[in-house]
Amino acid sequence: MEMTIKNYDAVIIGSGAAGLSAATCLFQEKIENIAIITEGLYMGTSINTGSDKQTYYKLSTTGDEKDSVLEMAKTLYHCGGMEGYHALSEAALSLRCFFKLVELGVPFPMNEYGEYVGYRTDHDERKRASSCGPLTSKYMCEALIERVKEQGTDIFENRRAVKLVCENEKVYGVVVYDFVQDTFEIYQSENIILATGGAAGIYSASVYPKAQSGGIGIALEQGAVAVNLTEWQYGIASTEFRWNLSGSYQQVIPRYLSLDGEGQYHEFLTDYIDEQVFDLIFQKGYNWPFSPKNLCRNKSSLIDIAVYIEQNVLQRQVFLDFTKNPTGLNKSKLSEETVSYFKNSGLSVEKTPIERLRTLNEQAYRLYLDNGIDLEHDLLAIDVCAQHCNGGLACDANYMTNIDGLFACGECAGVFGITRPGGTALNSTQVSSMRASFQIKKRLETAGNDDKKNLHTIFETAMNELNEIKDNLFSNKNGITPIAERNWFSACMSKSGAFIREKNQTCQTFEILSTELSELYQHLSVKNSYQVYEAFVNRDLLISALAVLFAQSTYLENGGKSRGGFLVLPNGTDLISYVKHSIELNMDLKTVIDVIYNGKKYNSRIRTVSKLPNSEQWFEKVAFGNDKRQ
Repeated sequence: MEMTIKNYDAVIIGSGAAGLSAATCLFQEKIENIAIITEGLYMGTSINTGSDKQTYYKLSTTGDEKDSVLEMAKTLYHCGGMEGYHALSEAALSLRCFFKLVELGVPFPMNEYGEYVGYRTDHDERKRASSCGPLTSKYMCEALIERVKEQGTDIFENRRAVKLVCENEKVYGVVVYDFVQDTFEIYQSENIILATGGAAGIYSASVYPKAQSGGIGIALEQGAVAVNLTEWQYGIASTEFRWNLSGSYQQVIPRYLSLDGEGQYHEFLTDYIDEQVFDLIFQKGYNWPFSPKNLCRNKSSLIDIAVYIEQNVLQRQVFLDFTKNPTGLNKSKLSEETVSYFKNSGLSVEKTPIERLRTLNEQAYRLYLDNGIDLEHDLLAIDVCAQHCNGGLACDANYMTNIDGLFACGECAGVFGITRPGGTALNSTQVSSMRASFQIKKRLETAGNDDKKNLHTIFETAMNELNEIKDNLFSNKNGITPIAERNWFSACMSKSGAFIREKNQTCQTFEILSTELSELYQHLSVKNSYQVYEAFVNRDLLISALAVLFAQSTYLENGGKSRGGFLVLPNGTDLISYVKHSIELNMDLKTVIDVIYNGKKYNSRIRTVSKLPNSEQWFEKVAFGNDKRQ
C-alpha cells in the first residue's frame, strides 16, 4: 500500500485554547516544524462556550491583595485530588500566561493606573479572577488563531485523529481521517500534544457545544493512564442553545416551569423545597455547579435535584421563564442579602425577571437573542448538564502521559481534581501548553538517532486495520446510524453516570456499554465519509465512557460517598428524602482513582496524590546552577 507520511517535530491534536496556545509556545521556543490537526478551527469548546461572566483565574494583580505563588498553589491543592506539582506550576506560570494573552490583545479589564482588577470566584480566597464578559475564551481563541496564522503553522482541518501509533509505550505518530476527502493520512512525530478537551460527547445532557466531542479514547486504547474520571462539574444549562445558566441568569430570580404530558405548566420548585425558594434561586447564581456539600449548607443545589426529578423521573420538559415573576415573589420574602443585592444593582422586585436581567447584564440577554432565543418572550429549555471534566489523562509535571512523547494539555489532562476555583480551566489551557512546549524543546535538543526501520511496518499495520474497519462499515447494510447509536449511549450515561450515582445502575450500564463497544462495527451502518467519521468518534467516546463508568464503579464498590460534583445515592433510596435528611459526604480529598485500559479490559488502582513540592528558592542556585530553568 502506498503511504504518504508527513514528518513534524511536534503535532498538536485539537484547536481550542490549549492546542492553539501550544502552537504559539512551541513557535516561541524556535520549534517551527509543527502541525495542528483539527476537525475545524472554530468547532472547539473554548471558542463556543462561556457564561454570564466567564472567568480567567490567575495570581492576584490588584490593590492590596496579599498573594503569592505558594498561596495560590495551596488554594488549588486544597480543593482536593490535584497533584502538588500541578498546583505549583499552574500558580507559578499563571501571570506569565495571562500577560501573554494581554499582549496578544485579549481585552482583560484594566483600571486607569494599569492594574488588572479582579474579583473573587467560587472556591477562591482572594480577588484572583478576571473576565472579558461572557465570551472570554472566545476572545482568547480569536487572538491565538491570529497569532498561529501569522507564524505560518500548518493547520489541517476537516480531520479526526483516529489512531495513535505507539510501540513499547512510546508514540511515533498518528493516523488521521480526512472526512471530506475520505482518506487516511499519517503524521509522524515523537512529540504529540493531545488538546482534545473533555469527553464531551458521552453525555446527552451536556452544555458542551455540539461540535465538540472529545478525544482521549485513542490515548486510552494505547495504554495511557486516566485519573479522576469520577470528578465532573454539572450545572443547570439551556439545551437548545447550550449555555451555562449561572450568575445573572439566576440572580434575577426567574420562574422554574415544567410541562407535563397533558400540556399543563407547573411551578414545581415548591413541591420539593421547603426552604425560602426565592433566595435559593438567587443563590444558585453564586453556587451554580451542583454540589452535595451545598445540600448540607445553603441548599441551592436542591434546585438541581428538583430539575433532575421533573426531567428524568417524571419525564417532563423543564424551562426557565423570564417573562413573569415566580408566584408569591415580594420583598418581604427575600433575605437581607438578596434585598441588598437588588438595591445595589438597581433591580426591582415589582419588575419582571427579564427587565431585571436587562438592567443587570444586557450582554447576557443579547447572547440568547443572537442565537435565536428572545427571553422577552420565549421559554428557555433547561437540564442539569455536564459542563467540565475535572479528570482526564494522568500526566507528569511537564504534562506528559505515561506514553513517552504523548502530552495532554487543557481539559483532557486530568489535573483539576475534585473541585476547582472558577476560571482555573482557562489558566490551565495556557500553563499546560507552555510546560509541554518547554519539555518538547528539551526532547528535541537531546534526541538521539533511534532505529526507525520498523516505523513503516507499524504505520502500514495501522492503515490496514483502519481501512478494513471502513470497508466493513460500508458493507454492513442492516446497522443503525452512528448518530442514533450515540444518542442512545449518551442518554444511558446521563441517566446512570452523571451527577446522581447509584452503584447497581452504574455497574449495569458499564456491562451494557461494554457489549456495545465489543460489537460496535457490527451494529453500525454508514453511507458516506462523514458517517465513517462519526463511527470513529463513537468508538472514542465509548472507550472514554466505559473508563468513566469503571472509575465510578471502583469508587462506589470501595464505599465512596458523595463529594465534589456528584451525589452517591444508596441503592433503592428515595432521592428527595435522602438529600433532605441523610447525605453522607466523603471528606477524603487526597485519594484518586487511576484507570488503565489494555484494549480488552479495564483495570484500576487507588492512590494518594503527591504533596506540594518544596521548590528551590535560593536565587544563586536557580540562576547559576539549575538546568531546569526556562
